[in-house]
Amino acid sequence: MDSLMRVARSEGRALPAFECWDSNSVHAIAVAADRAAKPVIFQASVTEYGYCGGPDALAAMVRWYVDKLGIDAALHLDHGTSLEQVEECLAAGFTSVMIDASRAPFEENVRLTRETVAMAAAANASVEAELGHVAGAEAGLEEIAEHEASLTDPEEAARFVAETGCDCLAVAVGTVHGVYRGEPNIRTDRLAAIVERVDVPIVLHGGSGTPPAKIRECIRLGVAKVNICTEIQQAWLDGLAAVRSERTISVPGLYYIPPFEALLKVMLEKIAVFSL
Repeated sequence: MDSLMRVARSEGRALPAFECWDSNSVHAIAVAADRAAKPVIFQASVTEYGYCGGPDALAAMVRWYVDKLGIDAALHLDHGTSLEQVEECLAAGFTSVMIDASRAPFEENVRLTRETVAMAAAANASVEAELGHVAGAEAGLEEIAEHEASLTDPEEAARFVAETGCDCLAVAVGTVHGVYRGEPNIRTDRLAAIVERVDVPIVLHGGSGTPPAKIRECIRLGVAKVNICTEIQQAWLDGLAAVRSERTISVPGLYYIPPFEALLKVMLEKIAVFSL
């Protein structure tokens, strides 16, 4: 994932990191990447890959589509919260892992991230870490209210990257995991200050619902990976709701085509926004 991000950043674009939770979402991500001729990131937290049957099951699905279509992609652990999760995903063949110790004290976050970097290096994988608190609900963790979220401190970010050796850094600049409860207030001034002090690609969590123009501004400032989950999940559910009155559930191969196309449409839209 690290090499894909650095190329994206040098070209003024960002990688779409799509959450995947079953064979439909994996298939749609692969088709979107193929049609757009752009690299993508398949990513899943422990709740999503657990639903797939485990990290090895998800890795097998992703690998099959990547090999079949010849797309450029990474498979990423999203919001890993323990070294055990990191270890099992690396063993399954994930090419990138995130250790999210952002709720821990700074020194503990540094320690866990540094250990993750050592583990990932042995598997030729990259590491994402997080500093600051992004509001909302993610990966089955306790939800962080918007008023309790804390923006990433630029000076702390520089120190954190230097002490851990992480390959990319997820920052809190006003985006929200899940659904915004008000008008998005994205602190691009804070993002610019972070980018000025940090020499690794920046990751933007909470991309769903963030205005495209604001996403593009963040990419111009140095964001090289944007996470999308809620919007694609909503597209799938909306597609299912719409098809119920149109097709019989007795023919699954036809019944699930409209929701799949709805899922694919949103993914292609996101790839286009991130690539302008």
